[in-house]
Amino acid sequence: MATVLLQLPLNISRAMEEMLKQYGRDMERKNGIQLKIMGQQLCQPENIAQDADLNCWNVPDLVIGHIDYFIKRPKQHLEKNFRSLPGRFPIRQELFEAGLVDAEGYFNTFAVIPFGVFYNPDMLEEVDLPKVWEDLTQTRWHGRIAMPDKNHMAPKMLRAFMKASYPEGFGDFLQNSVYMGAPPNVVNSVDEGRYPLGITNISFARISRSKNIRLLWPQDGMFCMPLVMVWSKNADERLLEIGDFLMSRKVQEYLELQTFVPASGEIPIPSLLTDNDLSLRWKGWGNFLTDIKDLKD
Repeated sequence: MATVLLQLPLNISRAMEEMLKQYGRDMERKNGIQLKIMGQQLCQPENIAQDADLNCWNVPDLVIGHIDYFIKRPKQHLEKNFRSLPGRFPIRQELFEAGLVDAEGYFNTFAVIPFGVFYNPDMLEEVDLPKVWEDLTQTRWHGRIAMPDKNHMAPKMLRAFMKASYPEGFGDFLQNSVYMGAPPNVVNSVDEGRYPLGITNISFARISRSKNIRLLWPQDGMFCMPLVMVWSKNADERLLEIGDFLMSRKVQEYLELQTFVPASGEIPIPSLLTDNDLSLRWKGWGNFLTDIKDLKD
């Protein structure tokens, strides 16, 4: 039996799990490999010291999604247990040029999620809108920026990015942030005028078309998070076919419908993004991994 750990955003987790389960049934018929799909951490980082022997880590054959599974692990854990596959899953030219390829080949990108800032036009005039991310550290936004639960990936990532980018204003950004539970709560709170600003992943922010909210397009680009595939060194070689499935038209078109940037160049970037000249704020894998090492702040 092969273990597959899913670490996916709320809005796509159920559909992606069902697609993978169906693919797993096909794989079992074809190759005799049974997939066990899991959606939780196998071993909590706080139970292990940085220099521990790592025997506690029950390494999955494949990890799919955001990379918090790896954040607290020492670098040697990645090198010891996971497979380097540079070039095995090529990505679209725009993402390649933006540096969203892990040169070491451990983190194989299959989609990129921009984080969307949106506002209630009845509460803010054009002149009042934040223009760049640093504007969100201004004290005028104290307790006025709604985000999902503190432990959701969007707020965790944004705290990491803001701390790394604006260390002097980071404390103010924390004071400005209010956590609202599930992402739809954030959208509704801004729509109803309880908060002037909200931040979620782009899938939730895009419903501004049917709500009394509007998306902002920061002049310095949208912070973003890659979704990746990482294989164990002990994984059956045939499990790499799951990566081909995740890069297939079926899955990539589904991700495009969520307004994620699909990694496959065969699938167009969502028009909402191209029509607004999307620019991703990305400083490369090295900086990304450094920035997100401490997500508890």
